[in-house]
Parts: sequence; structure tokens; C-alpha cells
Amino acid sequence: MRILLAIVVLLALGWSGFWFWNASLRERALTGWLEQRREAGWVADGSVRVTGFPNRVDTVVTGLELANPKAGWSWGAPEFQILSQTWRPQQVIAVWPASQSIATPFDRLDVTSDRLVGSLLLEPNQRLGLDHSTLEARGLGLKGSAGWQATLGEVLFSIRKAQTETRPFSYDVDFSGKDLALPDDWLTGIDRGAVPRSIDSAHVAGVASFDRAWDRPAIEGDNPVLQRLAISEAHFVWGKLDLTAAGTLDVGPDGLAEGELKLKAQNWQAMLDAADQAGLIAPGLAGTLRGGLGLLAGLSGDKRSLSLPLTFRDGQTRLGPVPVGP
Repeated sequence: MRILLAIVVLLALGWSGFWFWNASLRERALTGWLEQRREAGWVADGSVRVTGFPNRVDTVVTGLELANPKAGWSWGAPEFQILSQTWRPQQVIAVWPASQSIATPFDRLDVTSDRLVGSLLLEPNQRLGLDHSTLEARGLGLKGSAGWQATLGEVLFSIRKAQTETRPFSYDVDFSGKDLALPDDWLTGIDRGAVPRSIDSAHVAGVASFDRAWDRPAIEGDNPVLQRLAISEAHFVWGKLDLTAAGTLDVGPDGLAEGELKLKAQNWQAMLDAADQAGLIAPGLAGTLRGGLGLLAGLSGDKRSLSLPLTFRDGQTRLGPVPVGP
């Protein structure tokens, strides 16, 4: 009995020592990373503490402020949690607070959420390359600096290192969203009888290829640049409107899209009316599009359904044979 008790005590002491060593290592690593970012010219502030004994190593950062002046983005949160099991340090769960702020060169966003949680599995090496990640959100709200607001009822996003793609640095991506309420300014002039304020659902799946991998150096320096987007399925439902698309787009040297998407639209006339009312189509072009597309739809035998390519080439966009604009 004494021998068994001694073994249990030794195991407990050994596990406790391992946990405290692991926790200390995590705390020093994150604190050291923040210091390195400050030396590189970033704003990188936050108080780090580690909890979770004995089976978890949970890192909590309070008063987090990160900003990369070179890339032009910043992120601030009152608290950010990085949760993991003691024996799997490369797999973590991230928990964002109910409110945070994000700034980009285009706008500053105040972000609120009922739930915003992500999981992340990294490659077990010094570069910490991305293997796969998911992000789940509920009750997500966005507010811009100019006062515009948008909300999302549910969001699920996943990205995984591609296994079958021949191009290097490719990732399978999948996005699903429900109840997307657009900013009022975006719907100015649109007949609310044609489309409701909220998009019922959106789903996009495909493969995104970059010029280099998403890993620790990519976050600390210049971000990878998108080179190709192969969309296997894009499906949007907005009231009576139903739109699907698939195709491949390459990013040209000038940063513009080159390629083709095959579109299928149900109740396409209402889509065209909404785009015309919102000012998304050049004045006078809606009538031309309505006539030309109506002829194409009539050839298929169903005037409410339209199937045709959306082509991007030489800086111009065409919907079937009809030029839409730059």
C-alpha cells in the first residue's frame, strides 16, 4: 500500500512539475513575442497570465492592443483567451470577448458578438504553419466609423491546408452565413418589396492559393498574397432571389481578376432591378441588360431562370455577351 501511495505521489509531483514548466514556457513565449513585436515597431501591449491546472494550459491576455503600422492594421480587445490541453500545445481554442475593435487602411470597425470562438491546429515546428482552423460566431455585429452597421445571425468559417491541390500554398476554404443584415446605406433606393433587408443565407466553398504559406513569419511580416481562387460552389438566397456560381479567378499582375464564373440566377429580373435602384449599374445600362438577358433566358425555356458566364478579362467585366463595365 505504501509503495502504491508513493507511486501516486511521485506521479502527481511529476505531472505538477510538467504543468508548471509548460505554463511557464507558454507565458514566456507570448510575453517574449509581444516584446519582439515592440522592437519591430509594432504596438504590442497586454498582460499575460496562465491558468488551467492540472489538465489545461489556458493563456489569458487582458488589455490587448496590437498594431502593425507597416501593414496598416490594429486590433484591440479587453480580453483574449487561448485554451489548450496540456499534452497538445499545438492545438488551441481561441475565445474572443463580447466587444473588440479592428482597424484597417479602409475603415475602423467595432465588433460585438454573442459567441465568437475559433479552433486552430498548427504544424509542430518553429514556423507554426497553419494546418486547419475553424471560426464560429453567433449574433455578430459590425459598426463602421461612418456609422454604418451590419449584423450576422450565424457564421461558420473553416480553412484547411489543401491535400489534393497541385499548386503550393493552397487552402480549402468554406464559409456559411445566415441572416446577414446589410447597412441601410447599401439598400438606399431599393424597393423593399423586391428584397428583404437581410440575406437569408450565403455559402462559399473553394480553394484559395497564395504566394507563400500562412505561418508565424507571415503574421509578423507581409501577409501572403492571393493568387488564385477556385470556387466550387457559391450560393446566395435573398428573399425570392436565388444565385449560384462556380469558376476560377486568377489575380493578374495589376491585381485585377482574370477568369470566369458560371452563374445561375432564379428571379434574375428582381436582382437586376435591385442593382439598378442601388446605383450599382451605370445609368442607362439596366434597360440594355434587361433586353439582352431576357432574350437569353427565353432561349432556355424559363424566363425566370438565367444561366450564363460572368467573365473578367483585360480589366473589363462581361455578363454573357453584354459588357457591364470595369
